[in-house]
Order: sequence, then structure tokens, then C-alpha cells
Amino acid sequence: MDWTLTYDGVTQTFGQWGIGDIRRQRINQGRDVLTFRHVAAQALTDGPIFAPLAPIRVNCDETQWFLGVVTEIPSYGDGSDESKYYKVSGPWWYLETTIYQQPWAIAADPDDPDSPLTTAHKSHIILGQSEEGEVLSIGAQLADILDYALSCGIPISLGSINLSQTMPFDECKDLSCAEAIQRVLRWVPDAMTWFDYGTALPTLHIARRMELPPLTRAMGSSLSSLSISPRYDLLLRGVAIKYERVHSAGGRTWRTLETDRYPVEISEQQPRILILTVELAGTQSQYISQSIATEEVDPASVIWWQDHLPALASLDPDDITILSYGRDSTLPRELRDGGIADWMDVSAETDIVRATLAYDDGATGVAQQEVAVKIKATDAVSQTYARLSSFADAEATPTGLSRAIYESFGDLTFEGTLQISGEEISPIPMGARLNLTGGNVLWETMDAQIQECAEHLDTGTVRMRFGPPKHLGLKDLIQLSRVNRRREAPRSVYIRTNGEGSDDHIEQAREMPQENTHTGTTTYSHLLLADGTDDTRRIALDTRQIGLTGLVLQPREEDVCENGILKKRLTLASQPYTPDENKLSTP
Repeated sequence: MDWTLTYDGVTQTFGQWGIGDIRRQRINQGRDVLTFRHVAAQALTDGPIFAPLAPIRVNCDETQWFLGVVTEIPSYGDGSDESKYYKVSGPWWYLETTIYQQPWAIAADPDDPDSPLTTAHKSHIILGQSEEGEVLSIGAQLADILDYALSCGIPISLGSINLSQTMPFDECKDLSCAEAIQRVLRWVPDAMTWFDYGTALPTLHIARRMELPPLTRAMGSSLSSLSISPRYDLLLRGVAIKYERVHSAGGRTWRTLETDRYPVEISEQQPRILILTVELAGTQSQYISQSIATEEVDPASVIWWQDHLPALASLDPDDITILSYGRDSTLPRELRDGGIADWMDVSAETDIVRATLAYDDGATGVAQQEVAVKIKATDAVSQTYARLSSFADAEATPTGLSRAIYESFGDLTFEGTLQISGEEISPIPMGARLNLTGGNVLWETMDAQIQECAEHLDTGTVRMRFGPPKHLGLKDLIQLSRVNRRREAPRSVYIRTNGEGSDDHIEQAREMPQENTHTGTTTYSHLLLADGTDDTRRIALDTRQIGLTGLVLQPREEDVCENGILKKRLTLASQPYTPDENKLSTP
């Protein structure tokens, strides 16, 4: 095999570059790394021959074997040797250094609460949800993460992703694309990710264990070491996922529980049953209500006027006469208590009710008085009005999760390491199910996942680690149950699409009760002035005692003689008249 390295447009063999100790390490859901040492004589103070963040490509014959960028250049020296090491990171490094963002609806004008919406990307994300607020399958969510990574210029291509299961919405912030992928795949423990370096841009593949092709190795002389252990402790009898929701409506809350079991008939009350309680967003509905009191507007009623004019309240209704009345509005009722808002779908307007009254309180006789009252007229009735102000449907129940987890551990899982030595290194696929022949019969069909593969070109040594993904934190059944412990039900599921805040919008009442009284011109029929301490001393003016029509009592000037001197004075008197003729004379 001919091995070459290409850098900055120059392709040479390893020997021509002066490098050795060449190793490649590939890992499931992690960063592939190529390391080598520049063995040519150099001093620690010499500059690197490969620049930081420069792309490096390694070919085996005509096939690309690795492609990445230089991320570390440590120097090493002792009494006999000085050298530089190079660490070249594979494409997963780009996913680790790119923060995943999702589009959110936000106001185009931050100062206008009624602004139209526009779209902006935020690192506040909700995994499992589309831009339209719909449920995404796990495969679709992974594709969305990777599509975003491609839009950022990450140099990879995408293979097929066949994961139709759905997951609970997972709200989080500031995750790299790599972390987002790992977070989603925790719901599918047997999922594998690997890069195929044989394409111009490394192709990322994601698949479950049973979708991988088998890789069979014989127990021959090249197998220099083997450690293998069956994981009976991970052999599940079943999986039960309990989906708990808290619903609220009209100030009331209640809880519901939905259980997804696989196998369906399994009993939960026994060992080796994985039980996960997953909190989902429940139905959220908010009502606004307003209680109001109204009464009929009846300007023809003396009682109605006494209720609106405090000065009349103490009079006997029989002593009050309504001579005429009218009003500006035709709405039948007036608002007495509460408030009217637009959402109530009723009419309200300012009304002025007018009347001409006559009344007698014993001391004062009012022959005619103009009065007016300003009220808030409406066609609403006395009741509590209510309207649904906001509604959010319950989060959809994930599909296929319990089965996916069970199938990951329903069969006996093997874990261990093996080392192959003394062979020319040939490409070993990461996306494969490992089986061993020539040993225990169970090993021939164990279908173990290859989690890590380290190849040392100089020695022709390949070391593989297979079994559950320990580097992702999955060590035992307890670790598996922790996938869900810190997850909380999302709080911003519906904000992402509607651009509104988390507080409900409450419409305030625009029409409130209104009452202002007004008294116009008053004509009195009689007037009694009395001393408050002695009611025998009174002055009575009573038009009812004037017997002649047209007779007017008013101040009049008359001649008087006082102490022999002719003077004048004003007296309250009528014009002269002759009683016999019952006629008025000229004043």
C-alpha cells in the first residue's frame, strides 16, 4: 500500500515529509483524530511544517483515508531527541465548534408591540420541534442540525438517516451541533455515527445497530489480544415510559399520565424494567373574564331620577312630576359596575338623559326644573363575560421510543476490546456489527457495535473497543435512566412560532361607569324662609296665593312721608287692581 499526505497542494509520502508514529483513532459520536510526529532533526524553537488549522489529507493508494485540520502542535524534547507532534482533528471538530441555532419569530420593530414578525436565529433551541412548531422525528431533527452545520460552511456531506421515532421536546441553550446530535441520540442508545473518508468530503452516516452490515473476524494468529464480557446486567425485560402532563384551564390545573410500554404486555413491577417518567407540556388555556352590572334606562320613571339625583332622593315620589324627558342614545341599559372591553362584543357609548321636573318639598315648590344626567349607555346585560385569550395544545406523545430503547438492550450485549497485530492495515469500517468466529458460539452472532477503532500504521496494530457507548456515559442500567433526569418540560414551545412573550395578553376595559348630574334653569312656585331657631319667624312667598291671572309681585317704588319729609321706598307689591271689577290697572 502506498501512503501519502497532502498539505498546501503538495502530496508526498510519509518518509518525504519526515513524519512517523502515525495513528488514527475513530470514535462513535466523537472526534476522529490523526496524530503523527515530525521525526526529522529539528529544534524545539523551529516553526511547524504544518500550519495550525490547515487541512491535511491522507490517502491509502488512491483512496482517501483521512481528512481533517491541524488543531494541536505540541513540542517534545529531552537529552536525545527534539520533535513536534501534530494532532489533526476530523470533521466532528467542526460540529463541536459550531453553535447550533434555530429560527424564531420575533418582532421586526422592537418598540412596536403590534409589529409584524420576522425570523431570527437564536441559540435558544427546542430539539424535536420544527420551525412551524410541529413534531420532528429524531431523523428529521438530526438532519436539521446537520443542514444548519452545512449552511455554516462545514466541509462534510450527509448520508441517509433512518430514525423515524419521535422524542419529547427538549428546550436548551447554547449547544454545539455535536452536543445537539448527542443529546438527540440519547433516546436511541444503539445509534452509531461515523464518517466515510472515501468520498471527496467525508460523509457522515447515522444508523442503528441492526442496520449496520456485519463484520466478521476469525480468531487467528493476527488477533494478539481479546477481552470480551457479556453484559447480562444490561439485558432488559422491558421499557415503560410514563408521559406526565400538567394541564391548566380557567385557573384550574390537573395532571394526566400516559404510559408507553414495550413489550406491551410487560409488567412494570419487576427487576430489569427500565422506567422513565417524561414530563410533557400539557394543554394550557387562559380565559379573561369581566363581571358587569347594568340596569334599564327609564327616564319616564320618578324612581329612576331619584336614584340619579341625590337632591330628590328624600322626596315622596308622588310629589315629583316629570313634565318631559329625552336622551341622546338608544341603547337600553346603563353600566353601573365593572368595565366593558372590546373582546366582550357589546356596544357602549356616552348618553345624556334630560328631563323637566316639578316637585314640592314642603319648603320649596319647584314649578319647573331642567335636569340632565351623563351615563354610560350599553346593550350589555348583568353577567360575567368570559373569552379564551390563549390556548396551547398539549405536546404530542413521542412515538416508538420505548421500543427503540428496548431493542437497543433487549438482546444480550457484549463489550470488550480486541487487538490485531502483524497485518498490513486495511480499512476497517466503523459502521459495522462485529462478530468473532473460532471461539464461543455466542460471539459469532453477538453483533457488537464498534465504538472506537485505533490504528497505528508504523506497527500495523489495530485496537477496537466494542459494546455500549461508555464514552457517552452509558455504563449500566442506572446510567441509562439518567438520560431523562435533568430534562424539564419546555416552557417556550409556542413562543418560537408566534413571537409573543410568556405572559398572557389581557385586554383592559375601555368603558367604565359614568354619572354626572346637571341642573338647569329652575322656576319656583313657592318659597319659605324660616329662622332655624324659631320657626314662627318666617317669610313665605307663594304664587299659589295670587288669585288674579297676570298679577306679578315684584319690587316697586312708592312715595312715603317720614317725619314731614317726602321720601321713596321699594316694596314687594303687585300692580294695582280693582277688586270689584276684578281687573288689573296700569302699574
